[in-house]
This record gives sequence, C-alpha cells and structure tokens, in this order.
Amino acid sequence: MEKERISPGQLFALMVLFTTGISLVYPIGISWIRSVWLSVLIALFGAVVLFQVIVYFHCKYPDMTLSGYSRKILGKYIGWPISLLYIPYFIHTAARNLRDGGDLLVTALYDQTPLLIINTIMIIAVVYVLYKGIEVFARIAEIYLLILIVLGVLGNLLVLFSGIIDVKNLLPIVEKGWRPILHSAYPKIFIFPFAEMFICFTTILPHLNKSKLGKRTGVMAIIFSGLLLTFTHAVEISVLGSNMYSRSTFPLLVTISKVNEADFLQRVDAIVILTLIIGVFFKIAIFSYAAVSVSADLFKILNQEKLVLPIGIVVLYISMIVTSNWTEQVQQGTFLITFVYPLFCVVIPVLLLVVDLIRKQFGPQHASINADEKSK
Repeated sequence: MEKERISPGQLFALMVLFTTGISLVYPIGISWIRSVWLSVLIALFGAVVLFQVIVYFHCKYPDMTLSGYSRKILGKYIGWPISLLYIPYFIHTAARNLRDGGDLLVTALYDQTPLLIINTIMIIAVVYVLYKGIEVFARIAEIYLLILIVLGVLGNLLVLFSGIIDVKNLLPIVEKGWRPILHSAYPKIFIFPFAEMFICFTTILPHLNKSKLGKRTGVMAIIFSGLLLTFTHAVEISVLGSNMYSRSTFPLLVTISKVNEADFLQRVDAIVILTLIIGVFFKIAIFSYAAVSVSADLFKILNQEKLVLPIGIVVLYISMIVTSNWTEQVQQGTFLITFVYPLFCVVIPVLLLVVDLIRKQFGPQHASINADEKSK
C-alpha cells in the first residue's frame, strides 16, 4: 500500500492551524499581561531552535515517526516504553482541547445544549476526517487556513474602524522588568502552543513528499504563527486593557463583542466562534492522529484506520471527566504546562538527540570509519 503524502503547503497550513487554534481565543502567558505579546516573540526564538531538533530526526530518519526512531536510538527495551507513554499524552491533550472548545461554545452560544452533545458532534467530525486519511485532512487544512485568514482580516478591520483600540493599554512594556516577561515566554508560551506542536508533527513529517523542504516550511509556519499570535493578543490587550484581559475567559470574544459600527453592525461574535471551531477541530484531529500513528507503529497494526474510532471514543470520554469545572481546568493546565508537558515536548526529544549524537561519535560505525582511515 502506497504511503500517503502531503505537500509543503499543506504542512504549512496544518502547522499554522494547530499553533493558532485555541491560542488565539484564550489568554496565554499570564505572568505579565500587558507584555504578553512580547513574550510570544521571545518564545518564538526558542521554538525555532527546538524545531531544529525535530528536523534533525526527520532528515536522519525520514520515514520514521517518533516511536520509530526512539526505538532505533534507545533500543527496543527503553525506546518502546518511552514511545508508549506518548499515547496517553496525545489522547489526554486532545481531550483537554475538546473540553476547552466545548466549554467555550456552551458559555458563549449554546447555553441550553449539553456539553456531551457538542463534544460528540465535534469528535464525530474528527473521526470521520482521520478515517479518510492524512492526505484528505491536509487538503482540508489548506481550505480552512484561507477561511481563517479571511476571518482574521475581517475581524481586525471591524475592531480598527470601531475606534476601540487604545495603544496606551500596552504601556509601559517592561514596568516590572524582564523577569515576568521571560517567565511568560518560558515555559508557558514556549510549551503552549509551540513545543506541543513539534512533538505531534513528528508523526506527520514522514508523509511530506519533499523532505528537503520540511525545515524551511516549518520555520516559516512557526514565524507566521508567532507573529499572528503577537498581533492578535496585542490588539486584545489594547482594546480590553490588561485587567479585563486577565479576567476574561475568552478575551478575543469579549474584544469582538465591543465592535459597534454606527449602531448598525454589532454582535459579530460569529467570527470568533468560527475561529474557535476551526482551531479546536484541527488541534484535536492532529493530537488524535499522533496517538493513532504511534499506536499503530508500536503494536504493528498495518491498517491504522482501525484505531481511529476507538481512540476517538476514548478522547470523548476523557473530555467529559478530565475536570469538573473551568477553574479546575485552568489549574490543571498550568500544572501540566509547567511540570508534565516539558518532559514530553522538550526533555525526551533533546535526550534522544544527545544519545544519537553520542552514538554517532563513539558507536561501531564511527569506530569502523577510524579503522579504515588508519589502514590507509
């Protein structure tokens, strides 16, 4: 069976949609609100550096996913259990994103609709598109990226012409020094949304039809996403002020709700709702695909579509029990971003890189090369 392939443009679309998904709608960073846009720019540098680690593995093991080269580098008895840990990580994170999206839709629009119904409808869409394969999923991403860009341009124009932007809300930028700004950037914004994206895309990069363009495409997607997040959150803070931004569960929704053009054009909240649905859908789908891909590789399942429905059901179930309320959801997210996600997104990939470089330098292959050189 021929391996499914995606183009660099489709990879770009998937990466941008994943990174900007919930990050556009929710407050991020939150150590020093007024300068969160600056924290995004600072985190961007670390994101580009970490992506080089993922590109290194992709170039050296172009047809392998994370679970494949983990076993190759660490051996079956260490690499297999480490790879196995990523399955619950991917599933749990997909479930959290599903819960976040469902909570926003219930809060903002469907207050009479049970959360279970909304989450079920969304997971059905995710299961359906993943069952069709990564090629179909990537083509859809190209279309929805264009839709997201159009929605973004329209929303920003409405905010601009409404005259509700006050640049003074962004000042002073470093009133409390650089420490809180850096604390927002690392690990919070660096992990969410950048580092978590890279670990998911270790399962997608092997499908790229032009492997040599993976690095350039990825860096372009990271920079574009980072600048988009920077601009969006700067606009939100300039409209709401740091106090209201920090207290708002969904600051983008509050920002767009303030649009009022001559008492005629109002209630354009649909722009934010559509943005959220698109972003959450792709983020859940990519995390779920990563779980399916790693599971199929570890358990030698040739037809990985068989795993899509079971994993989708597990994601739906966990999304309903992961937390009991929004406050608990935020507290759990802060704990995970600080102590758990860095292990999966940064520590393990860097450890794999170090071990691989050591083996390359001192392994049997290096010894044989030195022996050949001495014999000459």
